[in-house]
Amino acid sequence: MTLFLGYDPGGKGKNGVAAIRIVSDVPVVVAKATVRDAAEALSWLEVYAKTALALGIDTLLAWSPKGGRACDNALRRKYGGNSVVAQNSLYSSMTLNGAIVARRLGLPVSESHPKLLLRVSGENAIREVYDDAVSTTGADHEGDAIISAWCAAMGHNRKWAVDLYVDIEDDIELVVPEARYPWFEAV
Repeated sequence: MTLFLGYDPGGKGKNGVAAIRIVSDVPVVVAKATVRDAAEALSWLEVYAKTALALGIDTLLAWSPKGGRACDNALRRKYGGNSVVAQNSLYSSMTLNGAIVARRLGLPVSESHPKLLLRVSGENAIREVYDDAVSTTGADHEGDAIISAWCAAMGHNRKWAVDLYVDIEDDIELVVPEARYPWFEAV
């Protein structure tokens, strides 16, 4: 069974992990959990990594020396709202835990932005899967991990042709070589 993995880095006890498969462009959750920290997330993900094609993470996988990334600015301009936070304003659990897991797991990796995607994409299939995951736990960590895995799948399978790292000119440095930022439409 071919899988896609997702990770939502957070603080202590707030790290969401998920393994999904794609059936007719619809995510099917194989497993999900909320774990203690990045080390436990890595151990959980490694169990599924042998059959996984890619990993999606709700974190910054490219950093800008300018203190702000052009892809984030473009998302804020297009969609408004305040869910796209500047890289220098994020808590370390998100940026550091995400980078650690991305580098150590060794899979092709994609950045994702689950909350923004839910708000603007109109993708009903992923919304239903997310709502189901959140309703069973009361927390959004596992739901965000599921969406991150789905974003990785859509990018890996070339269902989404936009790569925000490539399509928006910026002076960024990838945290993981060949990381991608797939998005469903041009920004």
